[in-house]
Amino acid sequence: MTPAQFGRVEELFHQALERPAAERAQFLRDSESDADVVAAAERLLACDDDAAPDPVSERLTEVAREVPLRSIGPYRLLRELGVGGMGAVFLAERDVAGRVQQVAVKLLHGIGTAHNKRRMERERAMLAGLNHPNIARHIDGGESAEGQPYLVMDYVEGPLLPQYLAEAKPSLPQRLKLYLSLCDAVQHAHQRLVLHRDIKPSNVAVRADGAPVLLDFGVGALLEEGDNPTHPPTRAFTPGYSAPEQYRGQTETMATDVFGLGALLFDLLTGQRLSTLYRGDATVPAPSASVADPALRHLLRGDLDRIVRKATATDPEQRYRTVAALMDDVSRYLQGRPISAAPDRLWYRLNKFVRRNRVAVAASAMLAVAGTLAVWQLNNERQRALAAERAAETEAANAKASRDFLASVLAETSPEAVRGQPITIATLLTNAAARLQTDRSQSERTRLVAWLTIAEVYADINDPQPGLAAIDAAIALSPRKPQPQDLELRARALHVRGNLLLQLERLPEARAALDRAIALRERQGAPAATLARLYSDYGSVVLHTSDFAAAQRYQQRALQRLDASGQHEPELRMEIELGLARSLYYQNKIEDAARHLGIAETIERERPARDGLAAYQLRRIAMMVRYSQHRYPQALANAEQALRLAYRVYGENSRLTADMELYTALLLDDVGRSRAALAHYQRSQAIARALKLDDAVLARDDVRMAAAYANLGDHPRAQALTDSALARMPDAPAYTMYRIIAYYTRGLSLSAQGRYPQARADFQRSLELARGYKEDVFYGPAFVQLRHAQGLVEAHRFEEAAAALKDAEPVLQYRELQPKSVIVLRSLQAEVALSRGELTAATQRIDEALQLAQRHYLAGTLPIATVELAAARIALRRGDGVRAGELLNRAEPLLRRELRAPAPALADAARLRQELERGSGSGPEAAPGHDARRESDRGSGRESRRDARQDAAPARAAPAPRGAGG
Repeated sequence: MTPAQFGRVEELFHQALERPAAERAQFLRDSESDADVVAAAERLLACDDDAAPDPVSERLTEVAREVPLRSIGPYRLLRELGVGGMGAVFLAERDVAGRVQQVAVKLLHGIGTAHNKRRMERERAMLAGLNHPNIARHIDGGESAEGQPYLVMDYVEGPLLPQYLAEAKPSLPQRLKLYLSLCDAVQHAHQRLVLHRDIKPSNVAVRADGAPVLLDFGVGALLEEGDNPTHPPTRAFTPGYSAPEQYRGQTETMATDVFGLGALLFDLLTGQRLSTLYRGDATVPAPSASVADPALRHLLRGDLDRIVRKATATDPEQRYRTVAALMDDVSRYLQGRPISAAPDRLWYRLNKFVRRNRVAVAASAMLAVAGTLAVWQLNNERQRALAAERAAETEAANAKASRDFLASVLAETSPEAVRGQPITIATLLTNAAARLQTDRSQSERTRLVAWLTIAEVYADINDPQPGLAAIDAAIALSPRKPQPQDLELRARALHVRGNLLLQLERLPEARAALDRAIALRERQGAPAATLARLYSDYGSVVLHTSDFAAAQRYQQRALQRLDASGQHEPELRMEIELGLARSLYYQNKIEDAARHLGIAETIERERPARDGLAAYQLRRIAMMVRYSQHRYPQALANAEQALRLAYRVYGENSRLTADMELYTALLLDDVGRSRAALAHYQRSQAIARALKLDDAVLARDDVRMAAAYANLGDHPRAQALTDSALARMPDAPAYTMYRIIAYYTRGLSLSAQGRYPQARADFQRSLELARGYKEDVFYGPAFVQLRHAQGLVEAHRFEEAAAALKDAEPVLQYRELQPKSVIVLRSLQAEVALSRGELTAATQRIDEALQLAQRHYLAGTLPIATVELAAARIALRRGDGVRAGELLNRAEPLLRRELRAPAPALADAARLRQELERGSGSGPEAAPGHDARRESDRGSGRESRRDARQDAAPARAAPAPRGAGG
């Protein structure tokens, strides 16, 4: 089919949607002579939820339109804001606490049909899960007295994007910053498994302060709806802004929204409507080729063209993998940094790097590589080494030689000659290492410093394997009889080696290297800032050995050294304060940790804005502390910020990025969004494999992912992951915590599959390990017994469960630190009471569990629904069918969305629904214990205390061990 035919299909489809279903077929035949076009439009209509013939609904809609609406619910309708094929939007107002609040009310065409109610509930559910300043906020919803479903959202007072651009005429940087805000909104939706599917200029409003707001999730979809044939996705899209797969009726993914954002960027850059230039499967034109102004054409040519072309590639696989990756390239363009969409060539990257860091390059004499240059010079990236008196003259000479060399390179390389030819820092370092291995023309000292500098840069970008090879090469070149000036290089080498070993989680070796570095620096009388940094890094190593009090002492020593020097050193001071926050956090001194975090945040606000390790660490540690303060939305926001920073600063193949994907997954899993967590677990694993991390590290992460699958009722997958992980993890102290988790997770999954006799051995092994594990109380015997009780309830062995719950009661003393364990305890106690027919006790226990769950899980998540299901079962046994129905109505849609058969909770919900519909099962006379089912596979500190608040990376270079120390 040609692009022209695709265009006619699209126009016909949208015109047909505006007509009653009974008239659509005749309309298509009357409007189009091409049989292929008619057939394609009919297929699209057949896929659309709204295309199902419903004469009653059509007539009700016509009647409704004939009656002027004046109010709906508590809202007074003022005027119509817009109308489309799916509904109309009105400006409305209501009285709230004595003042008038203006809102936007969306009315769906059709009155009260089950189909329309489901669609409105679907949009409400999606909007309720989105909380972002650039997404129109969901306020309310329901049905009018006449049965018409409605949705209430924030009224965004301001022009739509096309009008705003025409009137305000923002500059290019202003347009791109506005665009980044919209991208952030879409990324927020994606992280909550929601697609928008209809991103276009008319779905963006701009407030008076210039902030954009994304509107209309009416045709949005959950990312996983494609797996559920009972909910066919609505096919709705807009000419000129829809991805090729939408034209073809194929599966829509995150790449579909990436295309929409790319199309929107075209409009922002050119001031033109892409809908007038693009149809169907045609290639989106380059922005620079679509403008007449020579100055604007010159500005758009190159990186901005590349970004738009990559975002709107015909093949979804060729687009940006995520909205975050698209944002990263736009941010890089604004910062003058290389973009990923540009070809990977040497001079493009080198020029971008040097122009962005002129002062830093000159000061640190960074090793530069030029493809045809035959001479390698050393540089001294760490200027603080110049403070050592005995090395000052030698190092100054080295720095001068490096600056002279770099100046000669830049003199021969004009910006015009290198534009558009990028190279990654990793490639730069690889080429440098290869040249050093083959070119022996320079002195050993020059080559030693070059290798040392390469290793330091590898440490700074968190790529430890090649960094360790580089530092070993540098040490091999060290003179056997060192001169005083050589000791400076030796101390630097030991310091960077310690950080690289920490990144690889080789903790004893890392500690030994930093011990020697400290001793050498103390003998040298090194500057206070140099020693402070060393002590802080040493404290990070100690933290990962789980000696948190000792880690705190080393960070305090680092701060004392820095204070005594009289130097401010804001970045180093911030890193030390974050180190103190970490060590206090792991001692459960949360408020003390928050105080040091606050000092670090103040330092960051007062220093020039920059993206780097310190900014990343700040947000990651803020995530940990806010989580422990039960400030879950703020913790998630900090996690998202840290993850964006990781991708923007370090890219996809970085240990820090892998770690932050992991910690985001742990946090999402812990606040009840286990399905959203899976994608982050999988991305973390993919990066870890690409970095060739030790298989034992990957096995630890399999244990965490297994727990998420167990939470979702996928017990065969959870069992397979724990089987594999236990076979691969060494029986060593560093892995004890993960073996405890693996055994009880497998025990729970076996119990849920009706195999408790096999599960018992796993629970016993987990308990044996817990009795000898003193590093963290949350993996001690009481918490393991709580898990064992959960498995016993799964197996309907209620009296044995009661005994295990007695042993688990010490978890109550950690109610403030670990409230989710109390949720599990009270839920299981309710199940045992129900099995005994003790309905009053069961009700009290489950009510307490439900109150805690609503406080400590995000709204609309699986753990709350699971407790609601248990509460509904108990209410029905008490004869309160109304209460049982209310609870089941809240829980059942969420259970269906999150779980997959044969999850036990789905069967429980179905049985309970049947009992309610039959009017049976009510009253205390129902059989005790019949169908008394399980609380979700979640809670008792599984990963929630230690792992969801994972340790952040050591202060300068080393990332957090993947789970070490937590």
